Amino acid sequence: MPHYNAYDSFKTKKSIEKKQRAKERAFGKKNETVDNFVIDSCNKYGVVIEVRYDDAYILYDGEIVLAKLRKDINLVCNQVVFPGDKVDIEMVNDTYTINHLLTRTSILSRTKKDSTRLNDGGSTKNIAANVDLAVIVVAAKEPPLHPKFIDRYLMILQNSNIPAIICLNKCDLKTAEDEKILSTYRDLGIYVIETSTYNNIGIDDLKAQLINKQAIFVGNSGVGKSSLTNAIMGDDEIRTGHVSDKSKRGRHTTTTSKYYVWDDNSSIIDTPGIRSLDVSTFNPNEIQDYFPEFENWRDKCKYNDCLHFNEPYDSCIVKQGVASGLISLDRYESYLRIMCDVLNVKDYSEIFDTIKKPEEVKKKSK
Repeated sequence: MPHYNAYDSFKTKKSIEKKQRAKERAFGKKNETVDNFVIDSCNKYGVVIEVRYDDAYILYDGEIVLAKLRKDINLVCNQVVFPGDKVDIEMVNDTYTINHLLTRTSILSRTKKDSTRLNDGGSTKNIAANVDLAVIVVAAKEPPLHPKFIDRYLMILQNSNIPAIICLNKCDLKTAEDEKILSTYRDLGIYVIETSTYNNIGIDDLKAQLINKQAIFVGNSGVGKSSLTNAIMGDDEIRTGHVSDKSKRGRHTTTTSKYYVWDDNSSIIDTPGIRSLDVSTFNPNEIQDYFPEFENWRDKCKYNDCLHFNEPYDSCIVKQGVASGLISLDRYESYLRIMCDVLNVKDYSEIFDTIKKPEEVKKKSK
């Protein structure tokens, strides 16, 4: 971790430009340095399992080694490589050096809505690379199940072309309302698995989904991502925490993304829990593309460019589909929340009030 005074020195024009170049390299933009640093293959590579400020732990030839970027890259390590990255390394003057980054199959990133002393709100943060499957981990209780968070992560994962499943941990505490929420995602064709690390429920089923994949666990703090990793690994080496009694929010016990190998060709990237997930950088015209239940309705709206947001109820078939109960009311509310973020609108209550709940529609029709 950098010293705060070192971080303060980044607040210069040169630093901002430097960070932009780092982002370009991380996302594979073409320039001479990238063409030289990013390669398609090599005879032997290591896998990044944890990244610190200026170096990274690499799983290489069955051992964990500490390596630094080659000097001509002239950037800090955590701007360039991420857990799951495949790298070409060699020993130089008794120190391992990362010479090349192998071309990625995927990169998972998010925009940080919350700001900290070491991070400005709204900056893009890369989380992991070469992910085959993402597991959105939620809990039945402490913290409670929030479908709005699931919807946002599904958007981000789909945008990154990463398949996703949902894991309800602490399933022994599941309520009828939780089951109703999960049924909505099952109806959308999303695989849902239920687990309890405390009662050893569903762990083998989860392993079956993860075998032969480089998977990543994502979700709120306190839902049990590290506990699940412990259960799959078969040990208690990973630090776990509990939910704050005062806020009922999880405490951040995993502070950086870390990579664990639990079987041949099978690994897990355990990520820090987050409390907010910003999707405000998405194009408002494309948000509906991430809600497949809209697909059979939206082309029937009166206006071709209908956003199903502040258009009149009578002209929007999607709104009518919600009112009739054929589109999930909760999912539509999630859509409205996201559109408010994207369009910088403070409140969606007036729009939501125009949507009559299915029970009210039935009463009116009698």
